[in-house]
Amino acid sequence: MAGIGLCLSGGGARGLAHLGVLKALDELEVPIEMISGTSAGAIAGSMYAAGLSPETILEKVRTKSVFDVFKLALGKSGLSEMKYLRNILVESCGDLQFSDLKIPFVACLADLRSGMAEMISEGDLVDAVIASASIPIIFEPVEKDGKLYVDGGVLNNLPVEPLLEKNLKIIGVNINVHGESRELPNKMKNVAERIFDLTLWYPTKKRFEKCDVQIDVTEAFTFGLFEFNKGDELFEIGYRATMKQKDEIQKLISEVSS
Repeated sequence: MAGIGLCLSGGGARGLAHLGVLKALDELEVPIEMISGTSAGAIAGSMYAAGLSPETILEKVRTKSVFDVFKLALGKSGLSEMKYLRNILVESCGDLQFSDLKIPFVACLADLRSGMAEMISEGDLVDAVIASASIPIIFEPVEKDGKLYVDGGVLNNLPVEPLLEKNLKIIGVNINVHGESRELPNKMKNVAERIFDLTLWYPTKKRFEKCDVQIDVTEAFTFGLFEFNKGDELFEIGYRATMKQKDEIQKLISEVSS
């Protein structure tokens, strides 16, 4: 009998919408057997798998200013260190190992040396999650076990593979922007973000289509990668997007229960 797996995509600050998705899934009493995630999806998924409620996670990651997130580290291999995220994860998860989690969890990382995506499900949780969320150029790569890792979304922004291997039914959550842009990008930052989103979407789309329930959080697409101060709005957006597919989700629950 197949169970239900949850796959959470990367997407910067838009990942705060994942918390609203998790709140809705809790209310619908979805029996999640396994979670996989990349970048922002790895942050939300790991903290939830550790036993924190979506509301608690939102409170811990809530920030009034994007500058809380960035601590400049000029001269290094990235513009910013990940101290803000590390502090949150250490405070929330301590020295948890993957094996300590209440729900099995897999983080997707990109290995710079091999050029391959790696699915990490054992060892130190905090280091793996930080590596999975280290957006290239913006954040420093993370050295772990003799390898150099960056954001898993570079190679796999919706890691459905570990869930497919377990023959699970998959609820996939996408916050990766796609479709026609409402505005013509006219600033270098906007152009860079648009290129980044489009580059990620094609391989993400192929994986998204393998999910049994596809929660495409389109309302979040108008938010930028670094609007970390919009947590409450994104939480509600994720919640609404999930509840719109309540019937599909309940049907999936019935299928795995029968």
